[in-house]
Amino acid sequence: MFQVIFTLIAVVGASIHIAFSSKRRSSRAAVAGTYLLYLLFFYVGLMGLLTAYAHVFRPVETSASIGWSTSPYEYEVGMADLTVGVLGVLCLKFRGNFWLATAIANAVWLLGDAVGHVRQMTLNNNHAANNSGIFLVTEFIMPLVILSLSLYHSRWEGRSHPTGQLTLNR
Repeated sequence: MFQVIFTLIAVVGASIHIAFSSKRRSSRAAVAGTYLLYLLFFYVGLMGLLTAYAHVFRPVETSASIGWSTSPYEYEVGMADLTVGVLGVLCLKFRGNFWLATAIANAVWLLGDAVGHVRQMTLNNNHAANNSGIFLVTEFIMPLVILSLSLYHSRWEGRSHPTGQLTLNR
């Protein structure tokens, strides 16, 4: 469920930003870039930091919510979440191909996870809350949305914004 919350925060925040900023509405690339930045920061960044915390400091509860037993790999999963989360947060500072690289890292990580969750469902009948349902749907859809926005934005950003910079304060 937290994936839906982070998605909503990003979409609502970007929509408000676009509504109050004529620069954010100046082109399709500016609109796409605004949604992309909010998704990278909130969905990839902050959610990655939260899931890193959950896997590293609350492994028993986190594993149970996925339908797994706690394992020493929980810490390593947390470090992978932390890595992608830090990349998402750094998108506030770094632009251009950094956004695309972050979107690719996020897509590889989450789509790989999603395939693993489908395997758990089919092979072990694991339908725990954080292994199936809306969790699984967002784990497939959001990386593809973010990657698509990133590819679109990277193609068009230089054409509509000479600096190629999109920041939250513009």
